[in-house]
Parts: sequence; structure tokens; C-alpha cells
Amino acid sequence: MSTPIESKEQQFAVIEANANYLGAIAYRGYRQFEEKGTLILLRQLSNEGTALEDWQVKFRPITYIDSMVSDWKEAGLQDLVIKYNPEVSVICTFLYPNGAHSSYHFSPEVPPPSLLQQLPQDNSGSE
Repeated sequence: MSTPIESKEQQFAVIEANANYLGAIAYRGYRQFEEKGTLILLRQLSNEGTALEDWQVKFRPITYIDSMVSDWKEAGLQDLVIKYNPEVSVICTFLYPNGAHSSYHFSPEVPPPSLLQQLPQDNSGSE
């Protein structure tokens, strides 16, 4: 697996700055697909800072993760997804153009079901 182009500290800063948004998108994806999964954060070489655009955040249910992250089972993402509770937490996977990826499990301060109510209705964040 290639090395991510951002440090863990940079990735954590993105999660912290967007925890509520990510929690809401993850829960909406979970409800829509009725299946656990991960948020895929598409990061580019030019990404700096913590701002995320809508196109960078995609929910992938467990049955579709391999379409974006081929080694997700070997990398431990499968274990994270199986063990987490989407009612209280989120699995977030950073994906880079060089194929590198890193996954994290976190819990936003507000539970994802409550965060979902704060999202505008026209921004799906999932496919």
C-alpha cells in the first residue's frame, strides 16, 4: 500500500473540523443503504486545510467498499466496519490518488441520528 500524502495529524484535523458533517453524512448513508459502511474522503495532492467539498465525501456500504479500496479487508477496514455502531460513531477512510488510504473510527459529540436532522435535504453525499 502507498503512503498517504497527509500526515495522521492532518487527517485528524480534517475529522475534528468536520465531525458533525461527517457524522450526519455517514448516518444518512447507513439509513439509505440499510448497511454499515465507511465514509470515503477523496483527498487530492492540492488539498490543504480542513475544508471539505461535497464531492469529496462519499458513503460506501460494506458490499461496495471494494470498488474504491481493493485491499480493505487486509488493511483492517473490514474489522472496523463490522465492530462499529452507526448510531453513535463513524468510520472514515481517507483515499488518495496514489491509492493510499487510512481509516479511522470516531464518535462525534452529538450522535449521528441527531446530526442527520441538521443536513440540508438536497445534499446527499452518497451515491
